[in-house]
Parts: sequence; C-alpha cells; structure tokens
Amino acid sequence: MGRAEIDTRAPFRSVKEAVMVFGERVLAGELYANKLKEMRDRAGENAQGQSRYGAVTAELEETKQSLQKAREEGDLMANCLRSLRAELEETKTELIKLKSRNFDKQLVDPELEDLKFIENATKIEIKTQTEDAEEFQKKRYVTFASPPSVTRIITNHDSSGEVQEKPPLQKKAKKKPLMPLMGWIFSKIKRSQDP
Repeated sequence: MGRAEIDTRAPFRSVKEAVMVFGERVLAGELYANKLKEMRDRAGENAQGQSRYGAVTAELEETKQSLQKAREEGDLMANCLRSLRAELEETKTELIKLKSRNFDKQLVDPELEDLKFIENATKIEIKTQTEDAEEFQKKRYVTFASPPSVTRIITNHDSSGEVQEKPPLQKKAKKKPLMPLMGWIFSKIKRSQDP
C-alpha cells in the first residue's frame, strides 16, 4: 500500500468565508434557515433589551447609593446644627449670668469706684510733681557730652583779645517748584496707560 497523507489544514480561514462560499442553506439547511434568522433577530433584541435593563439597573443602584449618602450627610448636618444651637443657648445663658453678676458688683461698689478714682488722681498728681522736679533739675544742671580739655580752655583765654570771625553760613538749597515734578509724574502715568 501507498502512503496516504491527510490534509490537516483548515478548509477556510473563518466561518464567514465558509458561509460566503456555500451559503447559509448548505450549512443550516433550507428548513431551518428562516427560523434561524428569526431566532437571531430575537436574540439580538433580547440582548439589547437585557443590556438596556442592565444599564438602567446599574444606574438605579448608583442613584440609590448617592441618595443614601446624601441622607447620611443630611442627618450629620442636622445633628451638627442641633449641637451648635444647644451650645449657643448655653453660651447665651452664661453671658446673661455674667452680665448680671457684673451689674450686681457695680451696684454694690459705687463708693469703691469713687475711691479708686480719687486714688488714681492722687497718683497722677504725685507723678506730675516728681516729673516737674526732675525737669527742673535737668534744666538747672547742664552736662556736656565731652567736657572740654584744660588746654582748650587755656588757649581760648589767650586769644580772647582777638576778634573771631563768624563762620560763613551755608547756603540754603533752593526749593524746586512743585509743578514740573507733578507734570513729570503725570506724563509717566500717561505713558504707562497708553500701551
């Protein structure tokens, strides 16, 4: 016997190619061709319906979760507001109590306040008297920053007969008028605004 070889290559590259060559009737038969198309159409519609249903269901779940989260945040905010209101009420009552205590103290001690005022006034008078005395002492005794040396005093006595010249006064710098300066400033501002 001779040697036989079996061809193991794929007869077609894809199912589409086989359907194109032989047609749908050969593969599925004439009887079932129409039913197969109908089943495919129904499956496609069902798949689209199921995918729509799945998308709507997923969106509904996301909405439920976001709604639940919003409710939790709302409850948390409501609790915070309640606690803040309670704290505010406590602070108001405490403030009223403190004001009443302070008012009571003022009513009881008006004489003490008068005494404090008189005491402060005497302290101020005493301070001003001591300050006046210190200023008088400062005026009375003049101190030099660096006392003149003995040689300067002696030389000044020798030359006392001569007339000393008055040192020349420094010329005061002439003040420039303000108008040219203002004109210069405004021209700068105008140039910066133009571009």
